[in-house]
Amino acid sequence: MVEDEASSKGNFDLRRRLSSLKQHPVLVTYVNISDKFRYRAAVVGDWTHSFIDGQTRRFYRTIFRSPGPIVIVMILLTLLVGKDAMDFGQQINGDLEIYLPDGADSTELLLDVREQWSTDIVLLYIHTDNAIDDESRRGSENITDVAILQQISFLEGDDDNKEMGRYARGIDWNKDDRGTEDGVVWILSASQLIKEGNSAPSRFTCAVEKYGLPILTSSECQITSQDPRDTYVIPNNQDQVNNTVENLGAALNNLVVDSNGDGVWDTAVVIMGIRFEMDGTDVDPRTDPDGNEILDHKAFIQHVKSVITDCKSNPDIYNQFDDPLCARDYGGVKLSSMNEERWEEIPTRHAVTVTGLTPVLHDVSDAIYLALEDMLPISLALVCLAMIALHRNPKVIIICGTPIILSLAVTFGTTVILDIMLTPMIIAAGPILIGLGVDYALHLINRIEETRNKLLEENAEAVARAKRDGEIAEELDPWDKKLYLDATVHSMMTTGHAVLLSAITTIIGFSVLAWEWLVPIQPMRTVGITLVLGISCTFFFSIILVPALGWLVRYRKTGGKKAEKVWEKIGEVPVRGAFFVIIIAFAISGVGAFILQDEFGQDITGSSDEVPPGLESYEALAEYSRVFEGGQTNMFIIDAKDRGRVDNVAPIRHLEVLDAIEYMQEEKINHVENTTSISLVTILKAVHINVNLSGQQMYDRSLWEILHSPCWDDPAQLECIITGDIVITSATSRETMINIAFDTLSYEIRSMLMNEPLANLGETKSLVYVNQPYISLGIAGELRDQLDTYLSEGGCDDALSCNALGVEGVKNSLLTGGLPVSLDINKGIHKAQMDATIATMIVLLITMTILFRSPRLAFFTMVAVGVVVLWQPLLMNRGDVNVNVFTAMISTIVFGIGVDDSIHVMDRIREEGETPGGIVKAVARTGQTIFETTVTTTAGLAAGLTLAIPGLRNFFTLMMILIFLALLTSAILLPAMIVAYRQIIAWVKGEGNWQDYDNVVTLSESTIDAELTG
Repeated sequence: MVEDEASSKGNFDLRRRLSSLKQHPVLVTYVNISDKFRYRAAVVGDWTHSFIDGQTRRFYRTIFRSPGPIVIVMILLTLLVGKDAMDFGQQINGDLEIYLPDGADSTELLLDVREQWSTDIVLLYIHTDNAIDDESRRGSENITDVAILQQISFLEGDDDNKEMGRYARGIDWNKDDRGTEDGVVWILSASQLIKEGNSAPSRFTCAVEKYGLPILTSSECQITSQDPRDTYVIPNNQDQVNNTVENLGAALNNLVVDSNGDGVWDTAVVIMGIRFEMDGTDVDPRTDPDGNEILDHKAFIQHVKSVITDCKSNPDIYNQFDDPLCARDYGGVKLSSMNEERWEEIPTRHAVTVTGLTPVLHDVSDAIYLALEDMLPISLALVCLAMIALHRNPKVIIICGTPIILSLAVTFGTTVILDIMLTPMIIAAGPILIGLGVDYALHLINRIEETRNKLLEENAEAVARAKRDGEIAEELDPWDKKLYLDATVHSMMTTGHAVLLSAITTIIGFSVLAWEWLVPIQPMRTVGITLVLGISCTFFFSIILVPALGWLVRYRKTGGKKAEKVWEKIGEVPVRGAFFVIIIAFAISGVGAFILQDEFGQDITGSSDEVPPGLESYEALAEYSRVFEGGQTNMFIIDAKDRGRVDNVAPIRHLEVLDAIEYMQEEKINHVENTTSISLVTILKAVHINVNLSGQQMYDRSLWEILHSPCWDDPAQLECIITGDIVITSATSRETMINIAFDTLSYEIRSMLMNEPLANLGETKSLVYVNQPYISLGIAGELRDQLDTYLSEGGCDDALSCNALGVEGVKNSLLTGGLPVSLDINKGIHKAQMDATIATMIVLLITMTILFRSPRLAFFTMVAVGVVVLWQPLLMNRGDVNVNVFTAMISTIVFGIGVDDSIHVMDRIREEGETPGGIVKAVARTGQTIFETTVTTTAGLAAGLTLAIPGLRNFFTLMMILIFLALLTSAILLPAMIVAYRQIIAWVKGEGNWQDYDNVVTLSESTIDAELTG
């Protein structure tokens, strides 16, 4: 008892002190200013409301004069813009690099590499019959067999077939064009290196002529032209091939593999670096739906497949080889390199498979587009079924479906007309536009029906009173045009106001995604632009077509009385248990916030879960990465331009530069785990010059050994005589020999490893290729850091100018290519998602503060949406959902739909009043409509569960759950916060209970819509 009295006294003292603050001069002045501001704002608001009401009435009076023609005109205008909407798939760009953050180091480096070399890779993944896992069916073909090498060389293009037909001449039929004619900048394969080794002696002899006999020009090369034995082909002599293979040594390690450990190389890869721009090349163009011919990577990939297909019917192939590789597949046969557990799921493997990151990305984009195209009819059917089930009137499909279809047609048609580049991330736009379209339409038509029924009920009561009093009163026709106009205008001035607020808020919120300075990821900006356009169209079509169609089809909402009672009970939850609701919601949010960084900070995955099943290119690439421990082609640039041309030797050919490259490569780069590299040094060590007399090998030295022979400094050594180096070192200078060695390399190898010669300088840059398998980005990030640490030793002025080689006048870049690009994309998407989410919350808070004219209501609305975002990591954690390019956009979608729901509830609460009864009524009426829109939206999204792509199924499942949670927070948590606020204010003011709940709620029950049938 004493404790209760003490507590009561303490509460009284606290209230007294708080009440005394009211008399503080500053607060009094603030209140006076606020009152004056409110009065003036009220005057302006009344005038504005009256003006808008009049304009709204005029607008809809015009529509109801001829609703049919207006609907037809809207459809015709949409057809004009949206006729190409289904061609939006042509706008989807599957290139990985478009996800690169603007200004990222890897972006700048990639562009610098592309100026001289290739950054886009296509692979031919090849299996001989020795790759068959079943030993009883396994053959004996070795990749280095002459017959196999000649078939691979035929596909690549060589001196034997370069003059043949369009496809028979091979893929890379011009070795000297850097891809300007055939699209291929360079090829690296076992076949190519053997052709390189086979033709090196003739080029060596020609180079000796060029530099050793000044009277001859490089184009004449008379001695060489007299000896046609060595050309850029696979020699017919197996012993000669074996000798070349032995000389190549480690250079073949990344190009051939023995997949079953029987000592036979049974699997190979042909790596092709292709041009970024295919315009002007002589490859088969592809045709878009409008009949336009397009030359791009997709066209090149189709051309490569045509070359392989043509090979099957080429008489030069099937007459020479019994079972040619290009015509062979291993249907129903397990290969040793295949995944033991999944091999039966893997599509039939051809002996020659086109793969690589570039083909895979295009195949994935095409497959996702086709999957979504197949999903669309299912989605529309489920939406229609949901609408009919909820409204028991098929007319609602026409009313709600028409604005959605028209807005989608205009939105995607505009992207085609304006040639806006899209990406697979555009998948996020569809659900938002459908959800908001259903939301706007249902809110409007339900409010029109609610108001119309209320007016009819009031008229019925007036008629009944008149009859009772013996008077005559006119009974309204349920479809009286003036009645429907009044209902529409009232709906637009109430719910239409909320729809407008929602549209403005979501447009401003999604426009954040289009801010280039904030969101450096172009695909995310594209989604933002598309959403701004789509939401504007959705709002425009909804406010015009929903009333017109409702009138034309004579829509009546039937049923729903039980749902109203259920929602009235739900509306009581935040009023009776406000603090309980808030505690539960915030407790869950706290757990979500605790694991937020762990879940959202996960690396963007690109596993098989995010890829459509049955893609041969993806399965082959994943297998290649595992078997060859490669697949990610990285690179860094060596720039020796500042050294200038010395002793007639181009800057990048200087021996000091080559020695520094070897040291960096052999002592540092190749010691990083899962990492190998290829450079000029690798090729110079692999290409041998040999002299045979009467079958007896007289001289066999690699170009690297010749350049580093001790005989240049001391020719009197016995070793010089034994090796034969004295013949070369005594006949010319080392500087001349450097030029001879480099000219011995084929033009294709030089295209791969050096830039085009500059006037008066020659080659100034070289590219070092660093190869790694596809591994988790967490581990890959550590490898990149280690490589960049080596590459930044000596300091860096920028990403393109480091001093790691320690040679005067030589700069190197940091790493770029597959690994850095993937890591920067991962980092960029995470940062852009986080920055955009925070910016969206701030912008929406400011926007709603202005629109609601209340920071308090704006804050409550944002909290109701924000907690759902905090619940997302819990669902991802419990559902084992990966972060990928699809799930990375879910927060944006939740904001879009969640803010819309909360605004409708908040606007209805403002309309009904912040009283217990007003809140219950607002939740009962608006909550029911939000429930209908949520069910309809999730029904449409449920079609995504039919997709065969686990990553997309997770995306749609997660989105469906979060949209339902957004319904709960807007219908329960948001009102609960208002109730709690009012109760706290009442307690602080010492006013006791806020209001008598039961008495007020009975008042709310006195206004129940009449249900008319007929």
